Amino acid sequence: MARATGPERRLLAIYTGGTIGMRSEGGVLVPGRGLAAVLRTLHMFHDEEYARAHSLPEDTLVLPPASPDQRIIYTVLECQPLFDSSDMTITEDTTHSTRALLSSMAQTPWPLLPQCSLSCWKTCRNRSSSQVPRYLSMHCGVTAVRTCWGLCSWLANTSSLRSACSSRISSSGATGQPRWTLGVNRELVRKACGKSHLVVHSSMEPDVGLLRLYPGIPASLVRTFLQPPLKGVVMETFGSGNGPTKPDLLQELRVAAEQGLIIVNCTHCLQGAVTSDYASGMAMAGAGIVSGFDMTSEAALAKLSYVLGQPGLSLNDRKKLLAKDLRGEMTLPATDVLLQDGMLGCRVAWLLSMNGSQEADTMKDVLLPGLALAAAHAGDLDTLQAFVELDRDLNLKDYSGQTPLHVAARRGHAAVVAMLLQRGADVDARNEDGQSPLLLAVRGRHQSVIGLLRAAGARLSPQELEDVGTELCRLASRADSEGLRAWWQAGADMGQPDYDGHCALQVAEAAGNADVVALLQSFKDSVCAQPQPH
Repeated sequence: MARATGPERRLLAIYTGGTIGMRSEGGVLVPGRGLAAVLRTLHMFHDEEYARAHSLPEDTLVLPPASPDQRIIYTVLECQPLFDSSDMTITEDTTHSTRALLSSMAQTPWPLLPQCSLSCWKTCRNRSSSQVPRYLSMHCGVTAVRTCWGLCSWLANTSSLRSACSSRISSSGATGQPRWTLGVNRELVRKACGKSHLVVHSSMEPDVGLLRLYPGIPASLVRTFLQPPLKGVVMETFGSGNGPTKPDLLQELRVAAEQGLIIVNCTHCLQGAVTSDYASGMAMAGAGIVSGFDMTSEAALAKLSYVLGQPGLSLNDRKKLLAKDLRGEMTLPATDVLLQDGMLGCRVAWLLSMNGSQEADTMKDVLLPGLALAAAHAGDLDTLQAFVELDRDLNLKDYSGQTPLHVAARRGHAAVVAMLLQRGADVDARNEDGQSPLLLAVRGRHQSVIGLLRAAGARLSPQELEDVGTELCRLASRADSEGLRAWWQAGADMGQPDYDGHCALQVAEAAGNADVVALLQSFKDSVCAQPQPH
Protein backbone atom coordinates (compact mmCIF):
# COMPACT_ATOMS: atom_id res chain seq x y z
CA MET A 1 0.00 0.00 0.00
CA ALA A 2 1.36 3.40 -0.97
CA ARG A 3 2.67 5.72 1.73
CA ALA A 4 1.16 9.17 2.08
CA THR A 5 2.72 12.21 3.67
CA GLY A 6 1.72 15.80 4.42
CA PRO A 7 -1.77 16.67 3.19
CA GLU A 8 -2.27 13.18 1.78
CA ARG A 9 -4.62 10.73 3.51
CA ARG A 10 -4.27 7.00 3.01
CA LEU A 11 -7.02 4.38 2.91
CA LEU A 12 -7.20 0.65 2.24
CA ALA A 13 -10.18 -0.68 0.23
CA ILE A 14 -10.80 -4.44 0.25
CA TYR A 15 -13.02 -5.68 -2.57
CA THR A 16 -14.77 -8.90 -1.50
CA GLY A 17 -17.24 -9.24 -4.37
CA GLY A 18 -20.99 -8.80 -4.13
CA THR A 19 -23.24 -6.58 -6.17
CA ILE A 20 -21.05 -3.50 -6.31
CA GLY A 21 -18.53 -5.01 -8.74
CA MET A 22 -20.75 -7.35 -10.76
CA ARG A 23 -20.69 -7.63 -14.53
CA SER A 24 -22.85 -9.46 -17.02
CA GLU A 25 -21.79 -12.96 -18.10
CA GLY A 26 -24.19 -15.17 -20.02
CA GLY A 27 -27.06 -12.82 -19.35
CA VAL A 28 -26.64 -12.83 -15.56
CA LEU A 29 -24.66 -10.70 -13.13
CA VAL A 30 -21.63 -12.27 -11.44
CA PRO A 31 -18.83 -10.75 -9.29
CA GLY A 32 -16.19 -9.37 -11.61
CA ARG A 33 -12.42 -9.29 -11.13
CA GLY A 34 -10.10 -6.40 -11.74
CA LEU A 35 -12.12 -3.71 -10.00
CA ALA A 36 -9.09 -1.49 -9.45
CA ALA A 37 -8.28 -1.52 -13.17
CA VAL A 38 -11.84 -0.49 -14.01
CA LEU A 39 -11.94 2.26 -11.38
CA ARG A 40 -8.67 3.60 -12.75
CA THR A 41 -10.46 4.50 -15.99
CA LEU A 42 -13.15 6.54 -14.23
CA HIS A 43 -12.28 10.14 -13.43
CA MET A 44 -14.57 10.32 -10.38
CA PHE A 45 -12.56 7.49 -8.79
CA HIS A 46 -9.04 8.28 -9.98
CA ASP A 47 -6.83 11.24 -10.91
CA GLU A 48 -4.44 9.64 -13.42
CA GLU A 49 -2.29 12.75 -13.80
CA TYR A 50 -1.58 12.96 -10.07
CA ALA A 51 -0.90 9.22 -9.83
CA ARG A 52 1.57 9.34 -12.72
CA ALA A 53 3.36 12.36 -11.26
CA HIS A 54 3.81 10.57 -7.93
CA SER A 55 4.57 7.10 -9.37
CA LEU A 56 1.74 5.32 -7.57
CA PRO A 57 1.54 1.53 -8.14
CA GLU A 58 -1.16 -0.08 -10.28
CA ASP A 59 -3.38 -1.10 -7.35
CA THR A 60 -3.29 2.37 -5.80
CA LEU A 61 -5.65 5.14 -6.87
CA VAL A 62 -6.15 8.76 -5.89
CA LEU A 63 -9.43 10.65 -5.74
CA PRO A 64 -9.81 14.01 -7.46
CA PRO A 65 -8.98 16.82 -5.01
CA ALA A 66 -11.73 17.52 -2.49
CA SER A 67 -9.88 20.69 -1.52
CA PRO A 68 -6.66 22.35 -2.70
CA ASP A 69 -4.68 21.11 0.30
CA GLN A 70 -5.91 17.52 0.62
CA ARG A 71 -5.59 14.31 -1.39
CA ILE A 72 -7.04 10.88 -0.62
CA ILE A 73 -4.97 7.93 -1.84
CA TYR A 74 -6.50 4.48 -1.59
CA THR A 75 -5.17 1.02 -2.36
CA VAL A 76 -7.60 -1.63 -3.63
CA LEU A 77 -6.96 -5.21 -2.54
CA GLU A 78 -9.04 -7.95 -4.14
CA CYS A 79 -10.26 -10.92 -2.12
CA GLN A 80 -9.57 -14.41 -3.45
CA PRO A 81 -12.07 -15.84 -4.18
CA LEU A 82 -14.74 -13.19 -4.74
CA PHE A 83 -18.11 -13.83 -3.14
CA ASP A 84 -21.64 -13.47 -4.39
CA SER A 85 -23.92 -11.29 -2.27
CA SER A 86 -25.86 -14.31 -1.02
CA ASP A 87 -22.65 -15.89 0.31
CA MET A 88 -21.44 -12.95 2.38
CA THR A 89 -22.61 -10.89 5.33
CA ILE A 90 -21.77 -7.46 3.89
CA THR A 91 -24.97 -6.90 1.93
CA GLU A 92 -27.43 -4.04 2.13
CA ASP A 93 -29.94 -6.18 4.02
CA THR A 94 -27.46 -7.31 6.68
CA THR A 95 -24.99 -4.44 6.65
CA HIS A 96 -25.80 -3.22 10.16
CA SER A 97 -25.20 -6.64 11.71
CA THR A 98 -21.95 -6.92 9.79
CA ARG A 99 -20.68 -3.52 10.80
CA ALA A 100 -21.62 -4.06 14.43
CA LEU A 101 -19.71 -7.35 14.35
CA LEU A 102 -16.73 -5.70 12.67
CA SER A 103 -16.62 -2.95 15.28
CA SER A 104 -16.26 -5.63 17.98
CA MET A 105 -13.73 -7.75 16.09
CA ALA A 106 -11.47 -4.96 14.87
CA GLN A 107 -9.44 -3.08 17.47
CA THR A 108 -7.86 -0.15 15.66
CA PRO A 109 -7.48 3.63 15.91
CA TRP A 110 -8.25 3.91 12.19
CA PRO A 111 -11.67 4.21 10.52
CA LEU A 112 -13.31 1.10 9.03
CA LEU A 113 -16.02 1.62 6.41
CA PRO A 114 -17.79 -1.41 4.88
CA GLN A 115 -19.67 -0.31 1.75
CA CYS A 116 -22.40 -2.21 -0.10
CA SER A 117 -24.91 -1.58 -2.85
CA LEU A 118 -28.15 -2.93 -4.28
CA SER A 119 -26.83 -2.42 -7.80
CA CYS A 120 -23.48 -2.69 -9.53
CA TRP A 121 -21.26 0.34 -10.11
CA LYS A 122 -21.97 0.33 -13.84
CA THR A 123 -25.61 1.22 -13.27
CA CYS A 124 -26.08 4.85 -14.16
CA ARG A 125 -26.45 7.28 -11.27
CA ASN A 126 -26.64 4.58 -8.61
CA ARG A 127 -25.43 4.90 -5.02
CA SER A 128 -22.24 2.95 -5.69
CA SER A 129 -20.82 5.30 -8.31
CA SER A 130 -21.92 8.58 -6.77
CA GLN A 131 -21.39 8.02 -3.06
CA VAL A 132 -18.27 5.88 -2.65
CA PRO A 133 -15.91 8.82 -3.34
CA ARG A 134 -17.95 10.96 -0.98
CA TYR A 135 -17.76 8.30 1.75
CA LEU A 136 -14.02 7.91 1.34
CA SER A 137 -13.59 11.65 1.73
CA MET A 138 -16.04 11.92 4.58
CA HIS A 139 -14.50 9.18 6.71
CA CYS A 140 -10.87 9.91 6.12
CA GLY A 141 -10.06 10.78 9.73
CA VAL A 142 -12.85 9.38 11.87
CA THR A 143 -12.14 6.44 14.19
CA ALA A 144 -15.13 4.10 13.97
CA VAL A 145 -16.95 1.57 11.87
CA ARG A 146 -19.77 3.58 10.35
CA THR A 147 -22.99 3.24 8.32
CA CYS A 148 -23.62 5.75 5.54
CA TRP A 149 -26.79 6.51 3.61
CA GLY A 150 -27.34 9.63 1.57
CA LEU A 151 -25.81 12.58 3.41
CA CYS A 152 -26.23 11.11 6.90
CA SER A 153 -23.85 8.93 8.86
CA TRP A 154 -24.40 6.76 11.93
CA LEU A 155 -22.01 4.78 14.06
CA ALA A 156 -22.47 1.30 12.62
CA ASN A 157 -23.19 -0.26 15.98
CA THR A 158 -26.01 2.25 16.68
CA SER A 159 -28.01 1.80 13.45
CA SER A 160 -30.57 -0.62 12.01
CA LEU A 161 -32.22 -1.22 8.64
CA ARG A 162 -35.53 0.61 8.56
CA SER A 163 -37.00 -0.08 5.12
CA ALA A 164 -36.87 -3.10 2.82
CA CYS A 165 -37.52 -0.88 -0.20
CA SER A 166 -34.43 -0.39 -2.35
CA SER A 167 -35.71 2.83 -3.91
CA ARG A 168 -35.32 4.94 -0.79
CA ILE A 169 -32.78 5.60 1.90
CA SER A 170 -33.46 2.67 4.18
CA SER A 171 -31.42 3.15 7.30
CA SER A 172 -32.01 4.99 10.52
CA GLY A 173 -30.18 5.63 13.75
CA ALA A 174 -31.94 2.99 15.81
CA THR A 175 -31.16 4.43 19.22
CA GLY A 176 -29.89 7.89 18.43
CA GLN A 177 -29.69 10.74 15.99
CA PRO A 178 -27.52 10.49 12.86
CA ARG A 179 -23.93 11.35 13.67
CA TRP A 180 -23.61 13.45 10.55
CA THR A 181 -26.01 15.50 8.47
CA LEU A 182 -23.95 17.57 6.08
CA GLY A 183 -21.37 18.02 8.80
CA VAL A 184 -19.80 16.42 11.85
CA ASN A 185 -21.18 16.19 15.38
CA ARG A 186 -17.74 16.35 16.95
CA GLU A 187 -18.67 15.43 20.51
CA LEU A 188 -19.88 12.03 19.29
CA VAL A 189 -16.69 11.23 17.38
CA ARG A 190 -14.05 9.06 19.00
CA LYS A 191 -10.60 10.45 18.41
CA ALA A 192 -7.65 8.15 17.79
CA CYS A 193 -5.38 7.81 20.81
CA GLY A 194 -1.97 7.50 19.21
CA LYS A 195 -1.03 5.12 16.43
CA SER A 196 -1.24 1.37 16.71
CA HIS A 197 -1.61 -1.70 14.52
CA LEU A 198 -4.93 -3.21 13.53
CA VAL A 199 -5.85 -6.11 15.82
CA VAL A 200 -8.55 -8.51 14.62
CA HIS A 201 -10.14 -10.72 17.28
CA SER A 202 -11.05 -13.89 15.40
CA SER A 203 -12.15 -15.85 18.48
CA MET A 204 -15.87 -15.10 18.37
CA GLU A 205 -18.44 -17.25 20.17
CA PRO A 206 -21.03 -18.53 17.64
CA ASP A 207 -23.53 -19.90 20.18
CA VAL A 208 -25.43 -16.66 20.84
CA GLY A 209 -29.04 -15.94 20.01
CA LEU A 210 -31.80 -13.34 19.94
CA LEU A 211 -35.01 -13.70 21.97
CA ARG A 212 -37.81 -11.19 21.42
CA LEU A 213 -40.37 -11.15 24.21
CA TYR A 214 -44.04 -10.59 23.50
CA PRO A 215 -47.12 -10.45 25.75
CA GLY A 216 -48.13 -13.95 26.77
CA ILE A 217 -44.91 -15.69 25.74
CA PRO A 218 -44.94 -19.13 27.45
CA ALA A 219 -42.26 -19.82 30.05
CA SER A 220 -41.85 -23.29 28.55
CA LEU A 221 -40.87 -21.77 25.20
CA VAL A 222 -38.30 -19.53 26.88
CA ARG A 223 -36.93 -22.52 28.82
CA THR A 224 -36.49 -24.49 25.60
CA PHE A 225 -34.72 -21.59 23.90
CA LEU A 226 -32.27 -21.07 26.77
CA GLN A 227 -30.90 -24.61 26.71
CA PRO A 228 -27.24 -25.51 25.88
CA PRO A 229 -25.22 -25.12 23.74
CA LEU A 230 -26.48 -21.52 23.93
CA LYS A 231 -23.99 -19.38 25.88
CA GLY A 232 -25.41 -15.88 25.45
CA VAL A 233 -28.76 -14.27 24.63
CA VAL A 234 -29.80 -10.80 23.57
CA MET A 235 -33.34 -10.35 24.84
CA GLU A 236 -35.51 -7.70 23.20
CA THR A 237 -37.98 -6.27 25.71
CA PHE A 238 -40.66 -3.59 25.71
CA GLY A 239 -40.06 0.13 26.07
CA SER A 240 -37.27 0.93 28.51
CA GLY A 241 -36.38 -2.69 29.19
CA ASN A 242 -39.67 -3.98 30.58
CA GLY A 243 -41.07 -7.44 30.06
CA PRO A 244 -43.73 -9.83 31.34
CA THR A 245 -43.41 -10.25 35.11
CA LYS A 246 -44.99 -13.69 35.34
CA PRO A 247 -43.21 -15.61 38.12
CA ASP A 248 -42.60 -18.68 35.98
CA LEU A 249 -41.01 -16.62 33.19
CA LEU A 250 -38.76 -14.67 35.58
CA GLN A 251 -37.80 -17.93 37.25
CA GLU A 252 -36.66 -19.42 33.92
CA LEU A 253 -34.53 -16.35 33.24
CA ARG A 254 -33.12 -16.41 36.78
CA VAL A 255 -32.23 -20.12 36.58
CA ALA A 256 -30.53 -19.66 33.19
CA ALA A 257 -28.49 -16.72 34.52
CA GLU A 258 -27.47 -18.68 37.63
CA GLN A 259 -26.25 -21.50 35.39
CA GLY A 260 -23.88 -19.13 33.60
CA LEU A 261 -25.93 -18.05 30.59
CA ILE A 262 -25.37 -14.34 29.91
CA ILE A 263 -28.56 -12.45 29.03
CA VAL A 264 -28.40 -8.87 27.73
CA ASN A 265 -31.55 -6.76 27.92
CA CYS A 266 -32.13 -4.46 24.90
CA THR A 267 -35.17 -2.43 23.97
CA HIS A 268 -36.96 -3.24 20.74
CA CYS A 269 -37.75 0.46 20.28
CA LEU A 270 -35.92 2.46 17.60
CA GLN A 271 -34.92 5.05 20.20
CA GLY A 272 -34.35 5.10 23.94
CA ALA A 273 -32.48 2.96 26.43
CA VAL A 274 -32.98 0.23 29.01
CA THR A 275 -33.54 1.64 32.51
CA SER A 276 -34.77 0.35 35.87
CA ASP A 277 -37.35 3.11 36.35
CA TYR A 278 -40.26 0.64 36.21
CA ALA A 279 -40.90 -2.30 38.51
CA SER A 280 -40.85 -4.75 35.60
CA GLY A 281 -37.47 -3.40 34.52
CA MET A 282 -36.18 -3.78 38.07
CA ALA A 283 -37.48 -7.37 38.05
CA MET A 284 -35.41 -8.06 34.94
CA ALA A 285 -32.30 -6.70 36.64
CA GLY A 286 -33.08 -8.77 39.72
CA ALA A 287 -33.09 -11.90 37.58
CA GLY A 288 -29.38 -11.43 36.80
CA ILE A 289 -29.86 -9.84 33.38
CA VAL A 290 -27.29 -7.34 32.07
CA SER A 291 -28.59 -3.97 30.88
CA GLY A 292 -27.80 -3.19 27.25
CA PHE A 293 -28.55 0.53 27.75
CA ASP A 294 -29.19 1.90 24.23
CA MET A 295 -27.39 -0.79 22.22
CA THR A 296 -29.11 -2.06 19.09
CA SER A 297 -29.78 -5.78 18.95
CA GLU A 298 -27.20 -6.15 16.18
CA ALA A 299 -24.54 -4.43 18.26
CA ALA A 300 -25.45 -6.43 21.36
CA LEU A 301 -25.19 -9.74 19.48
CA ALA A 302 -21.80 -8.78 18.07
CA LYS A 303 -20.52 -7.57 21.44
CA LEU A 304 -21.80 -10.68 23.21
CA SER A 305 -20.08 -12.92 20.66
CA TYR A 306 -16.84 -10.95 21.10
CA VAL A 307 -16.90 -10.93 24.92
CA LEU A 308 -17.75 -14.63 25.18
CA GLY A 309 -14.94 -15.40 22.75
CA GLN A 310 -12.27 -13.78 24.94
CA PRO A 311 -10.33 -16.48 26.85
CA GLY A 312 -9.55 -16.49 30.56
CA LEU A 313 -12.40 -14.27 31.76
CA SER A 314 -14.74 -15.06 34.63
CA LEU A 315 -18.50 -14.67 34.32
CA ASN A 316 -18.40 -11.41 36.29
CA ASP A 317 -15.56 -10.08 34.12
CA ARG A 318 -17.61 -10.75 30.99
CA LYS A 319 -20.65 -9.01 32.46
CA LYS A 320 -18.51 -5.98 33.36
CA LEU A 321 -17.24 -5.79 29.77
CA LEU A 322 -20.79 -5.99 28.43
CA ALA A 323 -21.79 -3.06 30.67
CA LYS A 324 -18.85 -0.98 29.43
CA ASP A 325 -18.68 1.10 26.26
CA LEU A 326 -16.00 -0.69 24.21
CA ARG A 327 -16.39 0.63 20.65
CA GLY A 328 -18.95 3.40 20.91
CA GLU A 329 -21.80 0.89 20.77
CA MET A 330 -23.66 2.30 23.77
CA THR A 331 -24.28 5.64 25.43
CA LEU A 332 -23.64 5.30 29.14
CA PRO A 333 -25.46 7.44 31.73
CA ALA A 334 -23.70 10.72 32.41
CA THR A 335 -22.38 9.56 35.77
CA ASP A 336 -20.89 6.41 34.22
CA VAL A 337 -19.13 8.46 31.54
CA LEU A 338 -17.70 10.72 34.21
CA LEU A 339 -16.30 7.72 36.06
CA GLN A 340 -14.56 6.09 33.09
CA ASP A 341 -10.77 5.88 33.01
CA GLY A 342 -10.37 6.97 36.65
CA MET A 343 -11.11 10.61 35.88
CA LEU A 344 -13.42 11.25 38.85
CA GLY A 345 -10.72 11.22 41.52
CA CYS A 346 -8.52 13.52 39.43
CA ARG A 347 -11.32 16.05 38.98
CA VAL A 348 -12.20 16.03 42.66
CA ALA A 349 -8.55 16.50 43.65
CA TRP A 350 -8.24 19.40 41.22
CA LEU A 351 -11.37 21.09 42.57
CA LEU A 352 -10.39 20.62 46.19
CA SER A 353 -6.95 22.07 45.52
CA MET A 354 -8.46 25.36 44.34
CA ASN A 355 -8.48 28.06 46.99
CA GLY A 356 -8.17 31.74 47.67
CA SER A 357 -10.72 33.25 45.32
CA GLN A 358 -14.44 33.81 45.36
CA GLU A 359 -14.70 32.32 41.87
CA ALA A 360 -13.02 29.11 43.04
CA ASP A 361 -15.38 28.80 46.01
CA THR A 362 -18.37 29.35 43.74
CA MET A 363 -17.14 26.67 41.34
CA LYS A 364 -16.73 24.23 44.23
CA ASP A 365 -20.25 24.91 45.47
CA VAL A 366 -21.64 24.21 42.01
CA LEU A 367 -19.59 21.16 41.04
CA LEU A 368 -18.81 19.30 44.26
CA PRO A 369 -22.37 18.00 44.90
CA GLY A 370 -22.44 16.33 41.50
CA LEU A 371 -18.98 14.83 42.00
CA ALA A 372 -19.88 13.56 45.47
CA LEU A 373 -22.98 11.84 44.08
CA ALA A 374 -20.97 10.42 41.20
CA ALA A 375 -18.46 8.96 43.67
CA ALA A 376 -21.30 7.41 45.69
CA HIS A 377 -22.82 6.03 42.48
CA ALA A 378 -19.52 4.34 41.62
CA GLY A 379 -18.80 3.12 45.13
CA ASP A 380 -15.59 5.19 45.11
CA LEU A 381 -14.56 5.24 48.77
CA ASP A 382 -11.23 6.96 48.11
CA THR A 383 -12.86 9.98 46.50
CA LEU A 384 -15.48 10.27 49.25
CA GLN A 385 -12.70 10.02 51.82
CA ALA A 386 -11.09 13.06 50.20
CA PHE A 387 -14.27 15.01 50.92
CA VAL A 388 -14.19 13.87 54.55
CA GLU A 389 -10.54 14.77 55.11
CA LEU A 390 -11.21 18.34 54.01
CA ASP A 391 -14.32 18.63 56.19
CA ARG A 392 -16.69 18.68 53.24
CA ASP A 393 -20.38 18.13 53.95
CA LEU A 394 -21.48 14.65 52.85
CA ASN A 395 -25.14 15.70 53.02
CA LEU A 396 -24.71 17.68 49.79
CA LYS A 397 -27.81 17.62 47.59
CA ASP A 398 -28.19 17.87 43.84
CA TYR A 399 -31.01 19.64 41.98
CA SER A 400 -33.45 16.80 42.76
CA GLY A 401 -32.63 16.64 46.47
CA GLN A 402 -30.56 13.46 46.20
CA THR A 403 -27.72 13.01 48.69
CA PRO A 404 -24.73 10.66 48.37
CA LEU A 405 -26.54 8.34 50.80
CA HIS A 406 -29.56 8.18 48.46
CA VAL A 407 -27.34 7.23 45.54
CA ALA A 408 -25.25 4.67 47.42
CA ALA A 409 -28.38 3.05 48.89
CA ARG A 410 -30.03 2.78 45.50
CA ARG A 411 -26.89 1.24 43.98
CA GLY A 412 -26.42 -1.18 46.88
CA HIS A 413 -22.91 -0.02 47.83
CA ALA A 414 -22.88 -1.25 51.44
CA ALA A 415 -19.30 -0.09 52.15
CA VAL A 416 -20.11 3.44 50.98
CA VAL A 417 -23.33 3.49 52.99
CA ALA A 418 -21.45 2.38 56.11
CA MET A 419 -18.83 5.10 55.64
CA LEU A 420 -21.44 7.81 55.04
CA LEU A 421 -23.41 6.79 58.12
CA GLN A 422 -20.25 6.77 60.21
CA ARG A 423 -19.54 10.32 59.01
CA GLY A 424 -22.96 11.58 60.02
CA ALA A 425 -25.03 11.29 56.86
CA ASP A 426 -28.73 12.00 57.46
CA VAL A 427 -30.62 8.68 57.29
CA ASP A 428 -33.96 10.51 57.09
CA ALA A 429 -33.04 12.79 54.18
CA ARG A 430 -35.78 13.08 51.56
CA ASN A 431 -35.42 13.92 47.90
CA GLU A 432 -37.95 16.03 46.00
CA ASP A 433 -40.20 12.97 45.60
CA GLY A 434 -40.22 12.38 49.36
CA GLN A 435 -38.10 9.23 49.07
CA SER A 436 -35.64 8.19 51.75
CA PRO A 437 -32.42 6.18 51.25
CA LEU A 438 -34.18 3.28 52.99
CA LEU A 439 -37.01 3.21 50.43
CA LEU A 440 -34.51 3.22 47.56
CA ALA A 441 -32.62 0.33 49.16
CA VAL A 442 -35.89 -1.60 49.54
CA ARG A 443 -36.78 -1.09 45.89
CA GLY A 444 -33.32 -2.27 44.91
CA ARG A 445 -33.61 -5.30 47.24
CA HIS A 446 -30.24 -4.47 48.83
CA GLN A 447 -30.60 -6.33 52.11
CA SER A 448 -27.17 -5.47 53.50
CA VAL A 449 -27.83 -1.77 52.93
CA ILE A 450 -31.29 -2.04 54.50
CA GLY A 451 -29.71 -3.58 57.59
CA LEU A 452 -27.17 -0.76 57.90
CA LEU A 453 -29.81 1.94 57.53
CA ARG A 454 -32.17 0.31 60.03
CA ALA A 455 -29.33 -0.04 62.54
CA ALA A 456 -28.69 3.69 62.14
CA GLY A 457 -32.31 4.46 62.98
CA ALA A 458 -33.86 4.78 59.52
CA ARG A 459 -37.63 4.32 59.33
CA LEU A 460 -40.05 4.40 56.42
CA SER A 461 -42.34 7.43 56.57
CA PRO A 462 -46.16 7.22 56.52
CA GLN A 463 -46.06 8.61 52.98
CA GLU A 464 -43.72 5.80 51.86
CA LEU A 465 -45.96 3.19 53.54
CA GLU A 466 -49.21 4.58 52.14
CA ASP A 467 -49.59 1.98 49.37
CA VAL A 468 -47.41 -0.75 50.86
CA GLY A 469 -50.33 -3.21 51.08
CA THR A 470 -50.88 -3.07 47.33
CA GLU A 471 -47.14 -3.41 46.70
CA LEU A 472 -46.85 -6.44 49.01
CA CYS A 473 -49.80 -8.15 47.30
CA ARG A 474 -48.24 -7.47 43.92
CA LEU A 475 -44.96 -9.05 45.03
CA ALA A 476 -46.78 -12.03 46.53
CA SER A 477 -48.72 -12.62 43.31
CA ARG A 478 -45.42 -12.76 41.42
CA ALA A 479 -43.66 -14.97 43.97
CA ASP A 480 -41.06 -12.26 44.52
CA SER A 481 -39.64 -13.51 47.81
CA GLU A 482 -36.65 -11.20 47.67
CA GLY A 483 -38.85 -8.12 47.34
CA LEU A 484 -41.09 -9.25 50.22
CA ARG A 485 -38.08 -9.90 52.44
CA ALA A 486 -36.73 -6.41 51.71
CA TRP A 487 -39.98 -4.76 52.84
CA TRP A 488 -40.11 -6.91 55.98
CA GLN A 489 -36.51 -6.09 56.83
CA ALA A 490 -37.32 -2.38 56.43
CA GLY A 491 -40.06 -2.68 59.06
CA ALA A 492 -43.17 -2.73 56.88
CA ASP A 493 -46.35 -4.30 58.24
CA MET A 494 -46.58 -7.46 56.13
CA GLY A 495 -50.26 -7.83 57.02
CA GLN A 496 -51.19 -4.46 55.55
CA PRO A 497 -54.18 -4.97 53.20
CA ASP A 498 -54.41 -3.70 49.67
CA TYR A 499 -57.27 -1.67 48.17
CA ASP A 500 -59.72 -4.61 48.30
CA GLY A 501 -58.89 -5.72 51.84
CA HIS A 502 -56.61 -8.68 51.09
CA CYS A 503 -53.09 -9.06 52.41
CA ALA A 504 -49.99 -10.61 50.85
CA LEU A 505 -50.45 -13.93 52.66
CA GLN A 506 -53.96 -14.37 51.32
CA VAL A 507 -52.82 -13.52 47.79
CA ALA A 508 -50.00 -16.06 48.02
CA GLU A 509 -52.37 -18.75 49.32
CA ALA A 510 -54.86 -18.05 46.54
CA ALA A 511 -52.07 -18.31 43.95
CA GLY A 512 -50.78 -21.57 45.42
CA ASN A 513 -47.28 -20.16 46.02
CA ALA A 514 -46.24 -22.46 48.86
CA ASP A 515 -42.75 -20.97 49.25
CA VAL A 516 -44.14 -17.46 49.54
CA VAL A 517 -46.78 -18.61 52.02
CA ALA A 518 -44.07 -20.20 54.17
CA LEU A 519 -41.97 -17.05 54.00
CA LEU A 520 -44.83 -14.78 55.02
CA GLN A 521 -45.81 -17.09 57.85
CA SER A 522 -42.24 -16.92 59.11
CA PHE A 523 -42.67 -13.19 59.63
CA LYS A 524 -44.26 -13.67 63.03
CA ASP A 525 -45.72 -10.21 63.40
CA SER A 526 -47.05 -10.04 59.86
CA VAL A 527 -49.84 -12.60 59.75
CA CYS A 528 -53.12 -10.90 58.98
CA ALA A 529 -56.55 -12.03 59.99
CA GLN A 530 -58.86 -13.69 57.52
CA PRO A 531 -61.54 -11.36 56.11
CA GLN A 532 -64.81 -11.50 57.98
CA PRO A 533 -67.85 -12.72 56.04
CA HIS A 534 -70.42 -10.06 55.26
